[in-house]
Amino acid sequence: MVLSNEQSHMAVAESRNIISCACADIASWLSIAAMELHHSLVPPVDMVYYAYKEDLRDAETLLGQPIQQAIASESGIDLVLDSLADIITESEDLSMKVSSLRDMCHKAGLLAIAATDKIKDLAQQLDNLKKNCIEKDAPLCDTLNTNSLHIMMKFDSILQEHQLLELKDLGVINLTQAISEARKEFRTLPSAINMQTEIVRADILQDIENRRQTVHNSARVLSDIVRHLTAELHSLARQFDVGLGRVHKYELWRWIILLVCNICLGFVMMLVLFAMFCGCGNAKIHAKRTLQVSSFCICIFSIILWSLISVIFLIAGHAEVYACQILWDSQQYNTLSKLLDRPSPFLTNNEGVFDVLFEDLNNVTIEVSVKDVLRECERNEPAYTVFQLDKILDVNKETSYFEWDELQDDLKRLLTSIDVGFLKTISDNFNKFLNRILLVSDVNLTKYRMEFNGPVVGKDLPSFVDQLENVAAQVSDLNTAGRLETLATRIQRLHLSNIKPLEQMRTELVFKLTELELQMMPFRRKLNISLSHIHTAQFYIDNQGDVIAQKKVSIFISRLISHTSGWRTHALTAVNEEAARCGPLFAVFAALRTLLCTKYVSALHGWWFCGFLLGFIWCTVFTPLCVKLWRAYNKNLRTLETLTLDSLGQEPGTPATAPCDDNNWSTPGPPPPPRNDSW
Repeated sequence: MVLSNEQSHMAVAESRNIISCACADIASWLSIAAMELHHSLVPPVDMVYYAYKEDLRDAETLLGQPIQQAIASESGIDLVLDSLADIITESEDLSMKVSSLRDMCHKAGLLAIAATDKIKDLAQQLDNLKKNCIEKDAPLCDTLNTNSLHIMMKFDSILQEHQLLELKDLGVINLTQAISEARKEFRTLPSAINMQTEIVRADILQDIENRRQTVHNSARVLSDIVRHLTAELHSLARQFDVGLGRVHKYELWRWIILLVCNICLGFVMMLVLFAMFCGCGNAKIHAKRTLQVSSFCICIFSIILWSLISVIFLIAGHAEVYACQILWDSQQYNTLSKLLDRPSPFLTNNEGVFDVLFEDLNNVTIEVSVKDVLRECERNEPAYTVFQLDKILDVNKETSYFEWDELQDDLKRLLTSIDVGFLKTISDNFNKFLNRILLVSDVNLTKYRMEFNGPVVGKDLPSFVDQLENVAAQVSDLNTAGRLETLATRIQRLHLSNIKPLEQMRTELVFKLTELELQMMPFRRKLNISLSHIHTAQFYIDNQGDVIAQKKVSIFISRLISHTSGWRTHALTAVNEEAARCGPLFAVFAALRTLLCTKYVSALHGWWFCGFLLGFIWCTVFTPLCVKLWRAYNKNLRTLETLTLDSLGQEPGTPATAPCDDNNWSTPGPPPPPRNDSW
């Protein structure tokens, strides 16, 4: 009983600290829960904004380059432009060879002109000699025919060929410049796309910024709720503090009364115990008187004990029925829910406990049952689902990016804002150059090669020299013979100095023409293949460029949407499964319930139960035992007194005050104890 009394007193003494800690824990949980919900929603939307900002800023890399690479790989325009490098190389080679051919033709033409002048002079001298021949030698002189003594090969025909002239200037520089411009134009595709989408990208980023601000504003309600509930908790803690002061006063009186009662009960039990000790010894008269006093005290204190037991039983029983059973109904909490839910019998205007908590906040209502809150918090469920906070902050609605009309419209605008039509003319310039090269390279080199296969001079000069020498040997006029020999020497010298080099140049020209002709055929074949590839690539760009761009824009939009989709998934998962679990609230509830029922009410139950056992033992054991012992001790005392009187009657001469000598005791049994009348 003493332990139960002290335990209940300690429970009340600790209540102030426990309730203060409970309020502090609830306030801390509210702050942490709001912070977790805030971090589940607001920082991720900031990350979404910065992700959109980075991706939209890097549209040239993330959108333009993929479109460029896809068009290049699908159309093969890069391979076509690379293959044109071989065309440029061969064009330069052809241009050099044509230039070398023309230079050689020009040199041969100059040499032929000089040889023509000399041949004309020799022919004229020979004709004059024939006219001056004497009659006798006239038939021999007439055999010298100068009609075919001239240069027959025309070296200037190649120089006058316009196609070869254009083939010399094949436009290598222009073609290289055109290809470079085409490459540059194709490489500017990402920049062009970046400029085309600049406005719509800014609009998309502004849409995300607007939604970000909306989420920030919506999340502020959590701070308002925490601020309000924290103030309510502080007010409630102050009210509890005042109420606990009065409870402590009442509890102090209860503790003192029960302590006094326990002391009195202990005093009675010590009297009974001492009476038993006296009865076990030789002080039967003291035991009898002690038992008489104990029986009287038991009667008096039993009345007090049963009165206190009744009072404590009523207090503890009512607390058990009306408080503990309600608080410990761990399966349903139906009674507690009926007391606190709307309409609560403790509150006015048919309000519930949550209505009172949030009555000072506008547009904040929580329609949830107390029993559901307790059951779900006992399972440590997230507060967002337990308290149905979606009616205050609808995370599902806040993160429904597919319902943001402005963003969806701007994304559609982005899908249609890209135009790759300027690539449709990317091959026009070098296409014209290649067609022109193909046209001028179709020159008839065989004709010139066949012309150069003929003799350089109409006569065979060595044979003509022999003929002159033979005629000089046969003529009779020595003067004519000398002149013929001189002409023969000059013609022979002309042949060695002019005609022989011309014949060598003719051979080289034929070789160069043959080489050029053999190289021209594969060159034209490559030109045709390149033109075919260019036409194919340009046709693909013209017809599929927009389709490729649309696909890549869709991928880019999917990348943007994946940011908001990931944010939505994270936010819903966090608030519905992870953030702000309300297990600490149930822990506070369980601690207060344990303080009231386990430590206080259970201690009172222990006190009255122990008091009931003590009262029952007093009524059924100690009181009858004390009476029986009292009577037994009284009977023993009377027997002793009778025996004493009998002993005194057998020895009348013995003084009454004379001490008995144990040696003179003759009665069977032990001698009687010495008399002690001192109380």
